[in-house]
Amino acid sequence: MIDFISRHTIALDRCLPIKDRERAMLAIDLLARAGQVSEWHHASGLRYWTAANAKPLSDPSLARAFGILMFCQSSTARSLVTRDDLENYFPKLFRYGLPAGHYVDATSQSQRLGNVRVDTGQSKISRIVERARRSIGKHEQQTGIRELIRRGEFELTWIVPTHPKQRRLTEALQPFAAGGIHLKVIAIPDLLDVAAYLPQSNSILN
Repeated sequence: MIDFISRHTIALDRCLPIKDRERAMLAIDLLARAGQVSEWHHASGLRYWTAANAKPLSDPSLARAFGILMFCQSSTARSLVTRDDLENYFPKLFRYGLPAGHYVDATSQSQRLGNVRVDTGQSKISRIVERARRSIGKHEQQTGIRELIRRGEFELTWIVPTHPKQRRLTEALQPFAAGGIHLKVIAIPDLLDVAAYLPQSNSILN
């Protein structure tokens, strides 16, 4: 349980690393009593646990952690990787700094390393496309990443809260596909529950 929370930042009722719910909740209760995890209740009604902390996650941090956890848990072949994992299995990568949010996905014919970003609905499509451009440029500067791209073993994923935005962003990112990087846009509507408590812009559902 501790490793799961350390890897994903949070644990949720619907996403626990122990299949037996009674045992999972007992483990959480024991860890909380020992001061190793903290339980929080978000204004949206979401209950979650973090490593022991004096205060809950900020709404943006919770939205990001929630989106990434839902994405990783949607496939048994997908796993978020820690800095130690990357240093052990991809020692030639990220020598000059490690961007957050990397995962390994073995759902394709060849295992891919990916980087996931979460948009809570506030960013315009054009702004996300520009972020994608910068992210691709940063990854292509890494020799090891360039080799993964050449072999078709690297992908970038954006998590968004609505299906209309998923369709629009997928279309807007198409021009980058020619560069060899696999691009995915995944809609997780449950993100709206947390996003509703973020400072809103007029384009939140765009």
